[in-house]
Amino acid sequence: MRRHRCLLVTTFFVIAEIVAAHSMSNAQDSAVKVMVGLEDATIAAARVNPVANKLIKQAIQDTITIVSRNDSCGRFYGETKTAEEVLRRLDTRLQIRLLGDSRTGIEMSGHFTYFGPKEKQVGYRLFAATTINSRGPFLKAKVFAAEPQVPPVGGFRPNTREARVLILLHELAHLVRGEDGNWLIPDDGNDPALSRRNTAIVESQCRLEILSLSQASRIVAGK
Repeated sequence: MRRHRCLLVTTFFVIAEIVAAHSMSNAQDSAVKVMVGLEDATIAAARVNPVANKLIKQAIQDTITIVSRNDSCGRFYGETKTAEEVLRRLDTRLQIRLLGDSRTGIEMSGHFTYFGPKEKQVGYRLFAATTINSRGPFLKAKVFAAEPQVPPVGGFRPNTREARVLILLHELAHLVRGEDGNWLIPDDGNDPALSRRNTAIVESQCRLEILSLSQASRIVAGK
């Protein structure tokens, strides 16, 4: 496992560039793992909104369900075990804060840790802090005229089950390496147009699976 540091901030539009760093010894790897665990516990303690927490937990579980299937969406993310591991670790890092731009759903910032390939798993990275914007499309839709505009997420209205899952799938694609060694979608930083194209790529692979979540809920409710 290698530790990286960078001076970039990722939003729902996510990462502009990656700074490469040196390899670490086995002893350093162990120290990094301890630090990552402490960071996870500290960040998780900052998430105190019970209603939002319930929505986050549902979104994480929905996304895990989707990437675990042997269909176009699951195959897009490659090895199932890696995708699930990243999502579960991401869940421990998610915190809720007010960010300035209502277009931002999730912001990832600070140094990142790279987890190299092992056995049949591909490599992935995790950032020190991952923040859900309390006024962004993950948790908010515009209700009153005086409120800032909150955009849809791909083809889904903001603050919906579908939008939350698509945001997480977008982020996941920035964290997981493909077989070619690149992240599954290119870093898009502060480039909204590229971010929309990246979202469209993810949605094209996973739209049917995302829609199936609501369809399953309607079936259960209709019993």
